[in-house]
Amino acid sequence: MKLVGFCLLLAIATQPLWGQDASRVALARSRVAEGQKLLQKGDLSGAEQRFRQAMEVYPELPTPYLGLGRVLCLAQRFQEAIPVLEEAQERYVRWQQIAASAELEARQEAADRARQFADLMRLQQGKTPATGAGGRPTSGLSPMTNLARTRVATEEFLARRRWQVETMAGIPAEVFYLLGLARLRSGDRPGGINELYLCLALDPKNGPAHYNLAVALLAEGDPWAAKEHLEAARALKVTPHPQFVQELERVLAQVPPPPPKE
Repeated sequence: MKLVGFCLLLAIATQPLWGQDASRVALARSRVAEGQKLLQKGDLSGAEQRFRQAMEVYPELPTPYLGLGRVLCLAQRFQEAIPVLEEAQERYVRWQQIAASAELEARQEAADRARQFADLMRLQQGKTPATGAGGRPTSGLSPMTNLARTRVATEEFLARRRWQVETMAGIPAEVFYLLGLARLRSGDRPGGINELYLCLALDPKNGPAHYNLAVALLAEGDPWAAKEHLEAARALKVTPHPQFVQELERVLAQVPPPPPKE
């Protein structure tokens, strides 16, 4: 009797904690929505305030970090944007892991209940129950099929963080795009190029990423790779700066094309 009373007391005591957590998530999301509206209106200061409020209310939520990264890049505060966007990467991964774990537990619980019900029906019918590990859900293959062109950058990125390809797929491509811009504008050209490659691994139709990568590759001394990404940007309706096009054509006229791939 005392044990039952203790369990009931524990359940009642923990319920407000979960309710408070859910309310914090809802409040943080409302602040993010307000920040996005202010950002659309061009109010960078107001948007920054809302995103920072969301981060304070519920630090685990990844979306305010991305929103703040947008604001800082638009304000050309690129050095400040880099750690915020790096944190966004980590927060999206953690959020994905929490969601995946909860989903897996729910599926396993449903599968266990289904097996128990099937076993009960077999027992009632006088048949031998069949139980076992079969039927547990397995994770699907990654939907990403476009990593071949950026395999080196992607594999290095994943190896540094000990992540899987599926983990990286949970991060919005925009995080890598903004981080690439921030690194380029902060003087880290190799780092910026790698981030843009990662962006294109997730979103190969990101025209601005192709264009900025073309500009960075020309500055890095790889004009033919720059030409390839410029053509991709144009195909995606990005209008390049005429001066950049002239400079690229001038350099291409002086540099022989690379040997054809076997």
